[in-house]
Amino acid sequence: MPVLSAEYIQQAGPVPGRAEDIVSALGYAFANPKEQPWYLLDDLKEALEDTHPFISDSTLAFDLRTFSFDRKNAVLSDGDALAVGGQLRYGSGNWNGLSVEAAWYNSTEVDASGTPTGLLTLNNENINVLGEANLSYQFSDGVLEGGELKLYRQKLNLPYLNTQDSRMLPSTHEGYMLQGKSSEVDYVVGHITQFKQRSDDQFRYLSEVAGAQGTDEGLTLIGAQIPLTEHLTVGAITQYGWDTFNTFYSESSYSNKFSENLDFQLSGQYTNQRSVGDEIVGSFDTWHAAAQAALSWRGAMVRLAGSRTGDGARIRAPWGGKPGYLSIQRSDFDAANERAVMLGFSYNTEYFSSLGLSSFVNIARGRDGRIAAEGVDLPDRTEYNLTVDYKPPGGALRGLWLRLRWAHLDVERDGKTVRDIRLIVNYTLPLI
Repeated sequence: MPVLSAEYIQQAGPVPGRAEDIVSALGYAFANPKEQPWYLLDDLKEALEDTHPFISDSTLAFDLRTFSFDRKNAVLSDGDALAVGGQLRYGSGNWNGLSVEAAWYNSTEVDASGTPTGLLTLNNENINVLGEANLSYQFSDGVLEGGELKLYRQKLNLPYLNTQDSRMLPSTHEGYMLQGKSSEVDYVVGHITQFKQRSDDQFRYLSEVAGAQGTDEGLTLIGAQIPLTEHLTVGAITQYGWDTFNTFYSESSYSNKFSENLDFQLSGQYTNQRSVGDEIVGSFDTWHAAAQAALSWRGAMVRLAGSRTGDGARIRAPWGGKPGYLSIQRSDFDAANERAVMLGFSYNTEYFSSLGLSSFVNIARGRDGRIAAEGVDLPDRTEYNLTVDYKPPGGALRGLWLRLRWAHLDVERDGKTVRDIRLIVNYTLPLI
């Protein structure tokens, strides 16, 4: 899936060549990944064809990942890590609407020192955990026809509730989710109880992850996306964290073409976030609004985005990545009262795509940010990002994805170098 969106989505694939193919946060939540077109164990796959669909339609794959991370911090000590691992994933076929999925996650240290980088645990120890284990039921008739009910440990791709898969392993959630997709409306309803952070091997209650130690509160959500016309889509979702805080998120996007080679997308998003119930993680009320315009011509794309955050508090996201257009490698640019702008360039022409090559650059600047609770002004900051991808479309190297990322953060009145260098090697091996 080609994407060019918030940081938590960018691990889904290289950048698209057209502005109209930019995937929004809710669009990503309802996307259907393409079926794997090849298998390493072709003979075994063919041998299973005459068995029950629960067996013959099963999938088994290794998602291998090697990650080198070199980080310089402004206040904390620097962090360096090299880790190997990934996921072993199994998915069954369908039996009367029922299917099961499971995935074992592993991240193993090769070398690590200094401040944790997120590749390993907070103590720079290895991670081994059953990250996914769920039972699904697909409705084939009635009012819920086309919907899917999924129970227990699973990946979510919702705004603020997602895998945040930009380190070694994704984050996952425990809960009960009903999701449906149609030509008229896409919807999701659910209740989430626990969360495993990407650098953790334990599932913990959402309220505890948010900062209220010893509590056991979860979150209830409902959301939908509606294509109003061929070119215009709108959507919204509300996530009520019991006795913690409620997050309401909405978005809209409009895509069209000037010509066969020249197209554009205009989009906007709004978040309102406030404490609720017993306010066990503090009392606050804030908002975040942003807009983005993208224009592409023959694979070259330019994007301009701007955002503003309310002065009541920063935006919180303890259970996944943030969907903001200016959520990039090191910064989210959503501190209290912060104003930010971003200029982005990407390149994925037909010729470069045929070679498996693409790249993008982001330059974002935020000013007037504050720590609202302490009444302290934050220094203005500018972040520069560069990402280069190599993902062969076929041949002997199919399944490989090599990604090189660089980030530099310039903090005014600081004078210190803050930067990241990341090298990620993904290799998907679909066995059956």
